[in-house]
Amino acid sequence: MSQKRHPTIRVRAVGLLAVLACIAAISAALIATQRFAAVSRVNEAQAPAIASPADAPVTTAQEPARPVRDVTPDNVARVYMPPPAPTRRKPATSIRITHAGVKPDGSIVGDGGTVRLYGVAFPDPKKICRAASGESWPCGRRAYITLHNRIAAETVTCEPRASADPPAADCFVGDVNLAAWLLGQGLARLASDVADETLVAAEAGARTAKLGVWAEPGEAAPVSAQRQ
Repeated sequence: MSQKRHPTIRVRAVGLLAVLACIAAISAALIATQRFAAVSRVNEAQAPAIASPADAPVTTAQEPARPVRDVTPDNVARVYMPPPAPTRRKPATSIRITHAGVKPDGSIVGDGGTVRLYGVAFPDPKKICRAASGESWPCGRRAYITLHNRIAAETVTCEPRASADPPAADCFVGDVNLAAWLLGQGLARLASDVADETLVAAEAGARTAKLGVWAEPGEAAPVSAQRQ
């Protein structure tokens, strides 16, 4: 009986040792894993933080632009060129005025803008002229009323000649040039610095016929004759 029990005790002892060896190996592996994780956490804590683009500080102030010097040789096409000088703004090509009226200085105003007739020296609204008979008449007020009645309930189309405030323009009601029409009745004078052939001819016709302001005794010869 004792001889049979000794092998059984040995087998059990061997099995127990094997189990203990497995437990020891597993414990060692767990310890190694924990140590590796601890070392990794320490390294991450000591490593410098890398800021993401979203964390980067935002600066609103911008450095002033610095001039760029052109160092291109004379015989080589230049890549950098200074900005071109600003071009002078051209006047609008057309102004369309509805519900038009006339200011005391002869400017035309309404829905669409304000202009003055190019080439016309509009008389003062209080100006008094004399007829050939010597009778006085309000030529300034007559010019204002005549122009106002001509454009009332009409659409006035104007082509600016120069940038100004208000712009000087050739203005029309239909095909009628208002400046030439007014000058042709002798109700205004041609501006001294204007040589437009149409306007010069209109004033010359009124002078010859002694219409309007040209009916006053002592007026000069037609402008067309003076400028020849």
